[in-house]
Amino acid sequence: MKKIKKFRIKARPSFVLRGLRALMENAQPTPELEKAVESEGENAVALYATAAVYETVDRAKSSPWMEPLWTAEPETGAVPVAVTFFVATIGPGLEEELAAALTRGEGLRSQILTALGEESAEQAANFLTRLVGDEAKEEACELSPRFNVTVPELQRQILLLLGSDKIQIQMDNVGHLSPRFTKIGHLLWWPPSKRRKPTEKK
Repeated sequence: MKKIKKFRIKARPSFVLRGLRALMENAQPTPELEKAVESEGENAVALYATAAVYETVDRAKSSPWMEPLWTAEPETGAVPVAVTFFVATIGPGLEEELAAALTRGEGLRSQILTALGEESAEQAANFLTRLVGDEAKEEACELSPRFNVTVPELQRQILLLLGSDKIQIQMDNVGHLSPRFTKIGHLLWWPPSKRRKPTEKK
């Protein structure tokens, strides 16, 4: 298990606006709204307490609940050589700012902070994905796209595997994550493409 903290992330304003449109039922952004998103994004940097833990597991050390992940590629018949499980968070700071905004009745700002928090958590997971991608290259492997895990039962298994309490990430009895803006997922390690030849059709 590896742990990293205080890595830098930057939320993408265009993606924050996209999330905001979903929260606001596709309301069109105005110049004022775009400026507010940029301002909140700049202020959020001081609130981040980024952290992540991850572990790469090969099939020999696999647990029964991981079995579905070792599925062969339909076209090549290749199977993953390893799986990296991860949890990444931006910490509680932005969530606390959101709670304060809700208490003050700041509806629009609350929606901006919510969209910003989701995008920031996405960037934390993207940072972790790039890091693991470099490790995979060192082993002459290729990394799959990131799979976000949203099923509470599987989230609990991954949190337990990683000992996520080491970076103060927990899940309550009804499946709520704390801190809220946290991503859990996995990445598959594949052998290089040149070693994954298409299976012959009979």
